[in-house]
Amino acid sequence: MGTAGSVANEFINIANADKSELTNMKLVKLMYVAQGLSLSILERPIFKDDQIEAWKYGPVVPSIYHEFKHFKSKPITSKSVTLDNKWENSFEPELTDEDDKKIVKLTWNLYKNTSAKDLASSTHRPGTPWSLTYRYGQSRVIDNRLIKKYYDQFVANLKNYSRSA
Repeated sequence: MGTAGSVANEFINIANADKSELTNMKLVKLMYVAQGLSLSILERPIFKDDQIEAWKYGPVVPSIYHEFKHFKSKPITSKSVTLDNKWENSFEPELTDEDDKKIVKLTWNLYKNTSAKDLASSTHRPGTPWSLTYRYGQSRVIDNRLIKKYYDQFVANLKNYSRSA
């Protein structure tokens, strides 16, 4: 299992390799999807050091949003950085688990051509974990059990679709 920063950096690496622009808004939505896919497919979170919250414009990983908010709606041009245990040296956390990397790649392949705005809209549909959690003016944690339940159905639909294609 990685950290929120290592998952974010994996998305940044993939976006850079694809020569695609990745904004903060799209990154936090992709991280939400990756968490959901991981909970469903791997039966565990892809990151555990932060929670996903229901904000006005959809699900957000707060630590990642705040780390990259200075980019506003422009593409992210740097990676997530963390400090060592002694608070002396900084480093870019890397995702090392191969299953986690596959979840990030799957998420990217599913949504790389989807705009941040469209991703946000898709999280607002009735019945989504965000729609069941969000309350105006409040930052509320979206329970992983709710995310898992939603993505269990998503994965089942994806499997059915791929069999019929």
